[in-house]
Amino acid sequence: MTSEKWHEARRKGIGGSDIAAIMGLSPWRTPYQVYQEKRGEAESFAGNEATDWGIRLEPTIRQWYSDVTGRTVFRPDGILRHKQYDYMLANLDGYTEDRRVVEIKTARYGKGWGEPGTDAIPDYYALQVHHYMTITGYEVADVAVSIGGAPPCLYEVEADKEIAGAIIDACASFWARVVEGRPPEPVNYADAVARFGRAKAEGVMVASAGELAIIDELKAIRAQLDVLKEQDEALKGRLITSLGENADTMTDADGTTLLTYKLSAGRKAFDAKAFQADHPNLYQKYLKTGEGSRRFLLK
Repeated sequence: MTSEKWHEARRKGIGGSDIAAIMGLSPWRTPYQVYQEKRGEAESFAGNEATDWGIRLEPTIRQWYSDVTGRTVFRPDGILRHKQYDYMLANLDGYTEDRRVVEIKTARYGKGWGEPGTDAIPDYYALQVHHYMTITGYEVADVAVSIGGAPPCLYEVEADKEIAGAIIDACASFWARVVEGRPPEPVNYADAVARFGRAKAEGVMVASAGELAIIDELKAIRAQLDVLKEQDEALKGRLITSLGENADTMTDADGTTLLTYKLSAGRKAFDAKAFQADHPNLYQKYLKTGEGSRRFLLK
């Protein structure tokens, strides 16, 4: 399956990488962001350097798992669907002949990972493999992970009927929203801007007691941020002064780089004002008015 077809297929249901987000346990995505992707209102995540590296290491870790367990790992031909709820999708890294889900992970840090051999893995990954077990009907998921580039270690997660029921309910509720066009409530600034940032609205609304409290809290936080920004600028200034004209890099006694202050190459930029003065008619010809957006200003 090509990348384009894979992303298109993922938009037709809720996959393992979506389940933690729609249940409010993803550190990377919100329910509203997933909703937008499924509705085709936003581009699906295309990956980054970390995910690319994980893809490169996946065959190696899969082979390691096979070597240490003695199990042959099979890969499905495509995306699997729940036999009853066809909007529940599973894109497995692998499975074994004795009905075990195999999930391959790479992690930069060990936060959330417990003792190898246990089921102590981060909640968002636990939901992912429970989602897969709910779809396949398998009772065990093996999670092989390399943390910080170290040799892989293995975790074992057993199926749980209560978790499976919660996942089924969450998927049913969320997919109904997608089909009916009922977006979930925004949970942060980015969500709110994506939802309402280009909506045309006029008039005045009197703040409620709760909204007045939020405004006061926001003002207090911004005052703290101003103080912290001043402290940040002062401390950076002291370190730059220490480097001065003597060096562009600061290390500790062991040679570990702590900070750099290097001269970059000059950035080339188009001088729009000069072009407008020299070629006013041509400038007007290529002038384009962008779509308007709302601005949030705290008075």
